[in-house]
Amino acid sequence: MFGLLKRKVAESLSEATGEPLNECERTIELPKGEFGDVASSICFSLAKKRKKPPQEIASEVAATLRLPDWVAKVRSDGPYLNFTLSSRFYSKLIEFILKEGEKYGRGKKKKAKTIVEFPSVNPNKPWHVGHLRNALLGDSVARILEFSGEDVERMDYIDDLGLQVAQSFWGYLNLKEKPSGKLDLWLGKQYVEVAKKFEEDKKVQEEVRQLLLKMEEGKGQEAQKCRELVEKCVAAQYETAFKFKIYHDVLIFESDIVRTIFEEGMEKIRKSKAIVKEKSGKNAGCLVAKMESEEFASMESPDKILVRSDGTATYTGKDVIFQMWKFGLLKGDFRYATFMRQPNGKECEMSAPKGTRACHGKASRVINVIGMEQAYPQKVIREILRSMGYEKEAENSVHLAYEHVWLEDEKFSGRQGTWVGYTADELYEEGVKRAQEKIKSEVAAEERGRIAASVAAGAIRFSFLRTSPEKKITFKWDSALSLEGDSAPYVMYAHARAQKIFEKGGKGRAEEGAELEDAEKELLKKIMLFDWVVSEAARQLRPHLVADFCLELAEAYNKFYNSCPILSAGDERIQERRLAINYASLVALKNSLSLLGIDALKRM
Repeated sequence: MFGLLKRKVAESLSEATGEPLNECERTIELPKGEFGDVASSICFSLAKKRKKPPQEIASEVAATLRLPDWVAKVRSDGPYLNFTLSSRFYSKLIEFILKEGEKYGRGKKKKAKTIVEFPSVNPNKPWHVGHLRNALLGDSVARILEFSGEDVERMDYIDDLGLQVAQSFWGYLNLKEKPSGKLDLWLGKQYVEVAKKFEEDKKVQEEVRQLLLKMEEGKGQEAQKCRELVEKCVAAQYETAFKFKIYHDVLIFESDIVRTIFEEGMEKIRKSKAIVKEKSGKNAGCLVAKMESEEFASMESPDKILVRSDGTATYTGKDVIFQMWKFGLLKGDFRYATFMRQPNGKECEMSAPKGTRACHGKASRVINVIGMEQAYPQKVIREILRSMGYEKEAENSVHLAYEHVWLEDEKFSGRQGTWVGYTADELYEEGVKRAQEKIKSEVAAEERGRIAASVAAGAIRFSFLRTSPEKKITFKWDSALSLEGDSAPYVMYAHARAQKIFEKGGKGRAEEGAELEDAEKELLKKIMLFDWVVSEAARQLRPHLVADFCLELAEAYNKFYNSCPILSAGDERIQERRLAINYASLVALKNSLSLLGIDALKRM
């Protein structure tokens, strides 16, 4: 609704000033304080063109402007034009939401597919809170894009041929201790021990490298056993994911990339004029991508090796091939098998040596959710695609970068085991424990457990997602799990309150021409912004915009609830109108929480 309102106001401004419609629309904003409901700053740009003070121009435009539909009056306040919305606008907004219901704010279906790849955690350890930030960011971005109408594929890349996995597999085969408890946690603790042996013992190093070679060849009992172990570890990691309502469509294993599309991808790379085989120097015999664009000009050694002199591909070489496949630039494809049926009822598939054909990949846009430290390799991938003639695919290769979660005095390290005590599972369990302590004792044990689980997951998700990706999170238990203030429980409680009133009084109905209380207007203006907030969050790939909106909406709802009696309004017309406003709030709160992956509880 805000988008439509902006367009109506912009059309009137364009007619009055002669300025282009899009320029007028860009000047429209929501003022703070008592300066109307919608404002325009267009008089600043007009002042430069007309060589007159912006205040004078604002007075002239306000006097001649044809009031658009839904606007009651316009006035000039200094250099600004401030518009006051009409009662008809508010009634039309309520009518629209009553009609749309839970579809309110949802975008029109688009044909183009977007792949969101996350979290790509090595399959030999549990998720720690740093991995969780990646997963929550990817999941929420996928939810927002999907709600906006995009066809989204949630993809997870499984690096089952990495050195870390080989080390863990060596430990699994050679150490006396056998798996117990949750497999990803057991493997993670074991990896810390194996990594130390690997650094200190040359015999262990040789055995691990021989094992890695067999894994890469993909033949024999060792390769099969390793794949089985990896799949079990990922299944254990996904037990963690499901606690936070994180789901995927398909897993792509590196071993399947190497055995299925690698050669075709390498052939394309070799044929590219932008990729050269060095004949001398330190890179002699290597296939090298020449990084010659301006953004690499200041670097001392910008060129990137894709294939080593021994014929093995670097990580960058494999990543370029995988990125080409995601865009459908390769003829080859994987076979797929069912990995598991997820708690949301949807099957998650995985690439497999044997299986059936399926329609994955072939996207118009690819969003890789990877840490900030991977900015350079991601730039290289885009530049290589561009140099190979894939300009459109390069432009649509998006690195959604994020800063990591830190302990108060150090980073998390898989090798050093500093994640122990800070796994996503432990965070969740602590959250459930704290939430249960705050739930009233008269609530039945089963329901208390269900509410505590939703509150814990919601509190953690909100804490992580409210921070914009480019900012660091220094993780602290108390602030992450606070059940008061600027938190998910604050928003969830507002929803539960609105739900309770809806159950007692119903949806209500709009009242044409009614004079609204200030709290009613402020709440409706906030609800009006929902579709615009979603579109901005989708455009910028920033879930924190939705989180901020949630808090503002909950605050506006609570003011409305406390100052405008609903069920005890007395006058039936007022009661019906406020029930309708309550329902509109309920819809906006529920949809906003859903975009963040947070349960909209009916009772708390």
